[in-house]
Amino acid sequence: DTTSTEITLQWREVPCIERNGDIIGYTVRYSISGSITTLRNFSDTVATLVDLIPFSIYSIEVAAFNVNGTGPFSTPVYLRTDGDTPSGTPQEITIVDTTSTEITLQWREVPCIERNGDIIGYTVRYSISGS
Repeated sequence: DTTSTEITLQWREVPCIERNGDIIGYTVRYSISGSITTLRNFSDTVATLVDLIPFSIYSIEVAAFNVNGTGPFSTPVYLRTDGDTPSGTPQEITIVDTTSTEITLQWREVPCIERNGDIIGYTVRYSISGS
């Protein structure tokens, strides 16, 4: 299950034959763009990762641990958080041309890291001053 800033994942227990002792808990390791975060001490087979970046792909791995240490990590799964409203604004807004009835604007796109998804359009608001 995902939202724009959370991923909830669930996994199966390690098969009995591969445990090498009583499983105390699980370690979840996730990364985005090479930055790795490790969370430990999940006693259940479910975890929610929070404070994630919207519309971003995360690599997630899980390993069991017992009194002897941490076992091997699972094969990574890749999940994308949901999109969200942009957190940034268009840049360098300039007036290109004006006539008595029109104003033509141009701008640079919202920076990629602040888009939080695909930009499908822009809304231009204006008001008439002095009337």
